[in-house]
Amino acid sequence: MNEEKKISGKQLVKETVYAILAGIVGIIFVSIITHNWNFISMIKAFKVSYLVFAFSLMFFDWIIEAYVIKIIANALEYKIVFKDCLNIFLIGGFFSRITPFAGGGGEPFQIFLLSRDNAVKPGDSTAIVAIKTFIGTFTRLSVFALLPMWIALTKTQWHLSKAINNLINTGIILTLIFFLFFIFSVFKPHIVEKWIENLSRKKFFRRIIPKVKLESSIEQMRKIVVDFEIARNKMFKSRKVYLLHAFILSFVAWGLVLFTPVILLRGLGVQSPWPQIVITALIFFIASAYIPTPGGSGTAEIGILALFAGLIPQPLIGVFVIVWRVFSHYLLIIFGGVTTWINLSKKKKSKPH
Repeated sequence: MNEEKKISGKQLVKETVYAILAGIVGIIFVSIITHNWNFISMIKAFKVSYLVFAFSLMFFDWIIEAYVIKIIANALEYKIVFKDCLNIFLIGGFFSRITPFAGGGGEPFQIFLLSRDNAVKPGDSTAIVAIKTFIGTFTRLSVFALLPMWIALTKTQWHLSKAINNLINTGIILTLIFFLFFIFSVFKPHIVEKWIENLSRKKFFRRIIPKVKLESSIEQMRKIVVDFEIARNKMFKSRKVYLLHAFILSFVAWGLVLFTPVILLRGLGVQSPWPQIVITALIFFIASAYIPTPGGSGTAEIGILALFAGLIPQPLIGVFVIVWRVFSHYLLIIFGGVTTWINLSKKKKSKPH
């Protein structure tokens, strides 16, 4: 597949518009439910210093996420400048938010950008992104695993609808399944490779993919798996210090994300216990990762409304939902979209005519 075409053109604009429209629908629904259309006056109720603080948490989360990419790349002896790592993170974040299911979508583009713009071998670029994804998922699940009893005891106090409760449970189960499969893929990539190869040789795929192209793709996949295993072994055997730094930074980044709603609520004067806010935010992120709209747009706003209803007074919950989603979701669409556009424009200008 031509990746250059894959990340350009009408499809890119279409998915971006769809994600934004889905978000607008969600915002309108929240507005109707909360009976609060005068958002400008409600936003003025925020203490400006808290808004600045919350924005800073989000910004430093981006910086840390980009630096983790740099750390892992350095461990594999690739000297990638920080600016390029930040661009890779922003573009990956943008695509993950305009493709269905917020838990994925951006990683293939990050792998592609590492290979195309930074001369990283395909197997190594796959290893860099796979290890970063592994660390990020492990961080989120380990934080979640520390508090299962608390969640089990308090979830009944939230008075959730059956649909939202099922969404939470489904998100948790799917995340655990995904993580276990991901661990298996990291340590047994040849088995996964064989599964994919056997699947691709089925009659259905042989009918729609030319034999020469199919065999070429399989051979390329084998080479990538070999390079990936070499990079993985180097990381886990002789680059453990780099991994430790990446894990620590990942925990810090996740903490910044989870404390952002705490800061926003304090800025509105809401004094709900911060542990319950953090856990509610954690539940939301895990559950919303599998909402089948672009980045969870539209549906996620409704999920936040349902989860936080017991923590926030009715007049304030609507503006909180919208401002938090802007900070945690839509700003990355904007910054990531601009970065993607600049990246594509530069590549088009650099092509010989």
